[in-house]
Amino acid sequence: MSRAEAVPGPDTRPDPAGAVVDPAGATRSPGLLWTFGLFRSELVTTFRRWRTIALLGVLAAVPILVGVAIRIETSDGSAAGGGGEGPAFISQVTNNGLFLVFTALAATLPFFLPMAIGVIAGDAIAGEANAGTLRYLLVAPAGRTRLLLTKYATTMTFCLVATLVVAVSALTVGALLFPLGDLTTISGTRISFAEGLGRALLIALVVAASLVGVAALGLFVSTLTNSGIAAMATTVGLLITVQILDQIPQLHALQPYFFSHYWLSFADLMREPVYWDDLVRNLGLQGLYAAVFGSAAWARFAAKDITV
Repeated sequence: MSRAEAVPGPDTRPDPAGAVVDPAGATRSPGLLWTFGLFRSELVTTFRRWRTIALLGVLAAVPILVGVAIRIETSDGSAAGGGGEGPAFISQVTNNGLFLVFTALAATLPFFLPMAIGVIAGDAIAGEANAGTLRYLLVAPAGRTRLLLTKYATTMTFCLVATLVVAVSALTVGALLFPLGDLTTISGTRISFAEGLGRALLIALVVAASLVGVAALGLFVSTLTNSGIAAMATTVGLLITVQILDQIPQLHALQPYFFSHYWLSFADLMREPVYWDDLVRNLGLQGLYAAVFGSAAWARFAAKDITV
């Protein structure tokens, strides 16, 4: 469904709830298929933008750069990150290319992944307002709540796709540059390569879920302005600010409530047995941020005066 197809014809008019009222007075609420059509349209629009393609390209390039750098560094037989520098798992990459997946996710999660999510979420509503298409989307039988949920679902789909792009790129580079096989967990136990792949997939899903709070925050910021650039810049600025605050020792009492505090807890999935405490805290914190900022976005968008 295109943006033009979402606008009702001249014989219909929208009611305040987002349903369509025909001249005879009958109200027609948009059905489930219409909702999926709107979601599909948002996905196509988002993933066909050059900005989105460029973001995914940058994310795919990070594991390539990390893998090539490790390969060059270890060409003389030395160990990568022997002094403890670099992302988690980097010292294990030369022994097993699967560890490049974990290293790449650890390298991209603090900045590259949340920045990409912030750009997409920040532009979700403000970008439509800036382009002059938001009013027409609301004339369609979408309703503000339905449209906002569709925008959030689209952003979360991008979260998952972006995370998988990093993981698949890292796995491909790791297989080309380093050996593959059974791997050793953080606890020192050995697991099969197949089980390692399963844990890599689970880690990718946890990383994607770790960004739901950022997506809700970006969506809320997007409802505050009609400038897509301002919304994206504000969201990215907040991401950077929170992560700086998360590194200041004097704020240790507040840091467990920052959405980025438990991001790297996905490393506990490489323990045997898995250490779940910080993983559960992370997912619970992301759910809390999603609920708070999602509700704030809905309250703001429901009362927003759409003039463009």
